[in-house]
Amino acid sequence: MTKKILKYLSFLVPNLIISVIIGNMMSFDRQQWMIMVVFLLIATASGIGIARFWEAGQQTELQVMQNRMLATIQGQEPRGVLTEPNSPHYDLIHQFNTLQNYIKQTQQTAQRDVTNYQSLLASLPVGVINVNRRHVIDVFNATAAGLLGIQQPKIPISESLVIKQFTLSELMTQTFNTQHNQQSILNLQINGEVKQYEVSTLYHQGDLKHAEVMIIIYDLTSVLQVERMQSDFLANASHELKTPLTAITGFVETLQGPAGEDPNTRKQFLKIVADESERLSSLVIDILSLSRVKQKNDAVDTKLTIKKIVDEQWQHIKSMAATKDITFKNNVSQNFVVHGLKTDLDTILQNLMINAVKYNKQGGDVSVTVYKDHQHWQINIKDSGIGIPKNQQSRIFERFYRGDESRQRTIASGTGLGLAIVNEIVSKHNGEVKVNSQVGVGTTISVTLPL
Repeated sequence: MTKKILKYLSFLVPNLIISVIIGNMMSFDRQQWMIMVVFLLIATASGIGIARFWEAGQQTELQVMQNRMLATIQGQEPRGVLTEPNSPHYDLIHQFNTLQNYIKQTQQTAQRDVTNYQSLLASLPVGVINVNRRHVIDVFNATAAGLLGIQQPKIPISESLVIKQFTLSELMTQTFNTQHNQQSILNLQINGEVKQYEVSTLYHQGDLKHAEVMIIIYDLTSVLQVERMQSDFLANASHELKTPLTAITGFVETLQGPAGEDPNTRKQFLKIVADESERLSSLVIDILSLSRVKQKNDAVDTKLTIKKIVDEQWQHIKSMAATKDITFKNNVSQNFVVHGLKTDLDTILQNLMINAVKYNKQGGDVSVTVYKDHQHWQINIKDSGIGIPKNQQSRIFERFYRGDESRQRTIASGTGLGLAIVNEIVSKHNGEVKVNSQVGVGTTISVTLPL
């Protein structure tokens, strides 16, 4: 209030002094003095009004600057203030605008970094969870949710509400207590199934109050399954190779002794050696075929007339089929043409048609049909053989699996790799192979491949 009175007096006093001087010089009478006083008041009021208007204009610039600074602090987009170069606050406002522009650019960069970080977390093939000292989760990616069999939670959230796995919580607590990184393979029960995860914890110490632990979860289940399959394959392959070799070695040694001088014994034993040698050769060929499927194939797709290829493969096993009096029906149209690798299709048909004959009944039949839509084509090999029990159908594409060994070997011998080879080739071409079978009625194997 005092400042305002002094400001008003600063306008009034000079005008009053000037008026008194002019009045004395001009010898004003009473009326003239009255006019002078009125003029003085009007001039003073005008000066005060102009000063207040000018001051209000300056205060408006500062007020806008203050309001926009508060808005930036509250999280709104930073904005500058318009001003004229002749404004007494021009330099201040110019610096404020520069600061606001810097803040805006910094926020955009930070938002871009956050977006990239979130995209990286979402695309990582490993689960990532970050927990602070208060056991509150502030990072939890979708992969971690999938691995733990839960819905991805909204963060931040208490660790106890999300991580229900005792061993995982214990590993995290141990990391906080020891302040050292941990690594362990955990067997976790996920939706009724035991999964094996490699879990690593990374301890980060800002200070004791702000310590954090990042948990990285990697699914080892499929990796360990592959290792077991490889181990089983080596064990089975070794066994299958050893069996005919043992027989060949044993009978050859027998033939080298006195028993070899008997023509009937020699003939019988040589037949066994020949059969076992053929079995060993077939096994080696199948193992090599299985390994070649995994290798990169530089062959070029060609136009394939399916009826012709089916007839070619039947010619190779026609003599085998004749021993069982098998009737063959090629129901493929001459005009049915697709593009693909002939060598792979030959291998698929060879294995499926051989099985259709081997496990058929005396006087049975084998038929081949095809189907095509705008995306895929399918070939079906149907037989009237012994069929496959329901409990074995999910395993027939495993390497060396031959179902009920005593039942299978009394009907036909084999390496147990044929269907595994078919499955590998079909998978390589992004196709699908299915089995439909009934014991005593027959089996249909369907192979679907993309056009």
